[in-house]
Amino acid sequence: MVLRIWSILVRNLMDYFKVAKFFSLLPLVGIAIVTPSTMFPFIVGKYVWFRTVIDIALILFCLGLLLNKQGAKDMYRRLAELFRKPLVIAVTIFVAVFLLAGFFGVRPLYSFWSNFERGEGGLQMLHFWSFFILLLTLFRTEEDWKRVLKWALAGGVLMAVYGFFAAFDVQGFLGARFKEFGSSFRFQGSIGNPAYVATYSIFMMFYVGYLLLKKSASQLKSASGIFLWILLAFFLAVFLLAATRGGFVGLGVSLLAVLAYVGFKHKRIRKMSVGIAVLFVILVALLVGFRNTDMVKNIPGSRLLDLSVTSKTFQDRMIMWETAWNGFLERPVLGWGPENFLLVFDQHFNTEYYTPEEGFGAWFDRAHNIYLDYLVSTGIVGLLSFLAIFATFYVQFFRYSGKTDVIQKNGRVNKRVLLENGLFFGLLFAYLVQGIVLFDVSPIYMNIFLFLALSVWKFGDLRKGLHNEKKKS
Repeated sequence: MVLRIWSILVRNLMDYFKVAKFFSLLPLVGIAIVTPSTMFPFIVGKYVWFRTVIDIALILFCLGLLLNKQGAKDMYRRLAELFRKPLVIAVTIFVAVFLLAGFFGVRPLYSFWSNFERGEGGLQMLHFWSFFILLLTLFRTEEDWKRVLKWALAGGVLMAVYGFFAAFDVQGFLGARFKEFGSSFRFQGSIGNPAYVATYSIFMMFYVGYLLLKKSASQLKSASGIFLWILLAFFLAVFLLAATRGGFVGLGVSLLAVLAYVGFKHKRIRKMSVGIAVLFVILVALLVGFRNTDMVKNIPGSRLLDLSVTSKTFQDRMIMWETAWNGFLERPVLGWGPENFLLVFDQHFNTEYYTPEEGFGAWFDRAHNIYLDYLVSTGIVGLLSFLAIFATFYVQFFRYSGKTDVIQKNGRVNKRVLLENGLFFGLLFAYLVQGIVLFDVSPIYMNIFLFLALSVWKFGDLRKGLHNEKKKS
């Protein structure tokens, strides 16, 4: 009787699903967390925060299913619909294979729990999947998703502000200082690694672009519209300060993909799209070709132009990629298990890495290539399940985008929707290209799962819109 009264009181005082919705947003601002008291200040606090708030959101969601009968029916219906969506199925299969590879790997416990430094492995992957499902279950409207992206942008701003405090040598803030590095300075933000600051900034620019396209022409001139334009310039500056070549190439390919898509869909601007793409390629080629001249070296962020396969970092990666390939050949089906690449590195250690004048030389606990990382850690099954996510995305994208680029009433191209679809088409090119020389970490995982959740909602929303249009006809 007491428990029944308590449940009634709690049910009336608290809407579990609404509170779970709030906690599902909190991971997006956790990117700004830095814990100086831990051995790995840029990593530990972030994954502890992420797991904690997601666990709380899951507990609240489950309590809602148990105590809120009316709301639970709707949630069960949503979940049933969700697991019929191809992209959700593809993501779920990848996560399942990731866990399976860990259980059948060389160190199952380590693959699941990871270590204090990384905080990844199977446990963290389960939390990313839970984040993905919570977003899709709790956020259902366009206003909901605008709120999600605004929270993501708030986290991105906090990440960058932390980095600027560190850069200007404010006491208590960790990171690279302008005065210490001078012309070789690379912006680290609160992530602690310029390479991932660049990739993170690409996602932030996508979110800004998406929100801008959701505004009318008059709203673009309002205070909120102007603020978004300022944010776009802000994250572009952060991207340039990070001076990451992999991110630069990825963003360039992404922009070319957007131009190709828009030009292909809209005949009237096809020539202009091709012209912009050609000019962009020529400009980058000239800058790269003359990168060693004083004029180009004096350009801020000129490190981005040092694109050469003969550089030491690229040569180190090529040796590491060979090591990863040899490791894959030993365990080709499900790999060595996540978090076990260091064993492959030790077993197939290449003596070219050992340089006494540098103290030790290059050291790797990842293959620095997302494709080889998944290949060696989860085998061919894991890599195929990973690639299947993006294949599914583009199948779904082309299935729905072609019908929404045109206003059915008068047959004219809807430029705003066309550009929005172009952004979705191009973003993954940036991620997949930068992944050739980098590996996934928690801040990037979080944005990939967020983008995929947004895509699932977008494709479902488009299908509903097309169905309504047919009914009206």
